Amino acid sequence: MVHSDENFDLTILPVKKDHYGINTRRPIHPILPNIHEGSLCIACSAPRTGKSSLVANLFLNSNFMKDAFSEVYYFSSTLHQDTTGRKMLEAYPATSYEDFDENKLMKILDSQKRYEDDERPSIAIVLDDLPSTLKPKSLFFTLASSYRHYGIGMLLYSIQRFSMIPPLPRQNATNLFIGMNNAFQMKQIAKEFGENYGSEQNFLKYHRLAVPQRFNFMYARLDQYPPTIHKNFETKPIFEADM
Repeated sequence: MVHSDENFDLTILPVKKDHYGINTRRPIHPILPNIHEGSLCIACSAPRTGKSSLVANLFLNSNFMKDAFSEVYYFSSTLHQDTTGRKMLEAYPATSYEDFDENKLMKILDSQKRYEDDERPSIAIVLDDLPSTLKPKSLFFTLASSYRHYGIGMLLYSIQRFSMIPPLPRQNATNLFIGMNNAFQMKQIAKEFGENYGSEQNFLKYHRLAVPQRFNFMYARLDQYPPTIHKNFETKPIFEADM
């Protein structure tokens, strides 16, 4: 049986979104990562260049994300050794951990899965100063492909060397905080993300503009279309990809 073309509408329709996202507790500034949809952030900067201050402000400063999550889980191998670790421990004493124990992480995820999707509380998981002993197939890394399903509004990897992050989290990154790094580190980062911003050379060029000195960072928003680059959290981008 032959049907007339007029009986069919072959327009590609967008998939209807669920009415719920991640149940954040309050709104945040729109320049910040989209924690309502879920964000995977990578902060990479050399020691003593402001990475710890960035982490502290994100979760301890009410102008950023303080009180936006039902719980903040903070894993840090230097929990008791630096100011940021001690401040995070003071703010989140029951959910701060010095060891990267996969059993603890699994308990967190199991607890989140007990809720219905529209009732699941929002959480943040911060992985700071990751130990070099973590394997690429560790749950701390494989979580990168499914974190949104657990109500994780922000999954943040905070590192000093880009090579500490395996391919899976890199491929799922939505936001980058790139501080001052040596040339070798920057070449690695640009190779991974440069194509989103025209080229590796373009990525490096705008990193130099965004990070003229210590304690600045390049904020790359891969969750935007087209992707943008900002100096720190300035709302006007210094680069917007031509799509």
